[in-house]
Amino acid sequence: MNQGILALVSSIGCTSAGSLQSLADAMHIPHLFIQRSTAGTPRSGCGLTRSNRNDDYTLSVRPPVYLNDVILRVVTEYAWQKFIIFYDSEYDIRGIQEFLDKVSQQGMDVALQKVENNINKMITTLFDTMRIEELNRYRDTLRRAILVMNPATAKSFITEVVETNLVAFDCHWIIINEEINDVDVQELVRRSIGRLTIIRQTFPVPQNISQRCFRGNHRISSTLCDPKDPFAQNMEISNLYIYDTVLLLANAFHKKLEDRKWHSMASLSCIRKNSKPWQGGRSMLETIKKGGVSGLTGELEFGENGGNPNVHFEILGTNYGEELGRGVRKVR
Repeated sequence: MNQGILALVSSIGCTSAGSLQSLADAMHIPHLFIQRSTAGTPRSGCGLTRSNRNDDYTLSVRPPVYLNDVILRVVTEYAWQKFIIFYDSEYDIRGIQEFLDKVSQQGMDVALQKVENNINKMITTLFDTMRIEELNRYRDTLRRAILVMNPATAKSFITEVVETNLVAFDCHWIIINEEINDVDVQELVRRSIGRLTIIRQTFPVPQNISQRCFRGNHRISSTLCDPKDPFAQNMEISNLYIYDTVLLLANAFHKKLEDRKWHSMASLSCIRKNSKPWQGGRSMLETIKKGGVSGLTGELEFGENGGNPNVHFEILGTNYGEELGRGVRKVR
């Protein structure tokens, strides 16, 4: 750090981000925060402290978590009145508290169940501890379900409940997770019965093939620009945002050099007690906020609140059917 810092880029959890935010605010260092979720588990919103605008040097690269709004809209359109929510051990269930409050106000009957890592043991315990009539009532509850978990856990869970005959062909399940890729979608559909709805974040891709690898004034890596490339398919969304953040910073630094408004870099030391805030920090932050880039995640830019407003979701689904391996289509 004592060599000089122009900006901090972090892709970490909420707790560590809060510590970096305090450092960035104190030393006037632009901090671009890319929230990462655990093992592909759906994100819960980070409660980063927003102070006075002039003292806030942290920009949130990933858009806010819209999980509550998206689930509420979907279950309302499907007119569900009774359903169960399954969530994995890595997910902070407080992330959907707002949704739970709203559906409760609307008179919906919602149950919650945590899915343990050993799914086979969990299902076996159900059969060992429940009487026949209790199992039948539980099967009826499973007719409408929402899965808030990482794709790997969702695949294992669906496989277990189908093979143990816990769900019927008239079931309808919703899986919501930003991180589900095309391979995950096909696997989930192949393992399920009944009807399946999948909600995930998506990124607009230029229709013109010649523009897919060249956006704005930069060329995207040929490996990454093809949305069907296996390597690009398996990249975590946070890594896509890291790529675009580096492009954004490169543009901002270039802009500073062009305008001849370059400031000497901030020098920080954990040993010296007299480290002072960077005088050029505010100017660099404003240059970053005024810039934008068209990259792997679409348009990356920042609003007045220091957040990225650009987010797109798509809904994929299957029809009811008894056969496995059905086709999936885009609902919206």
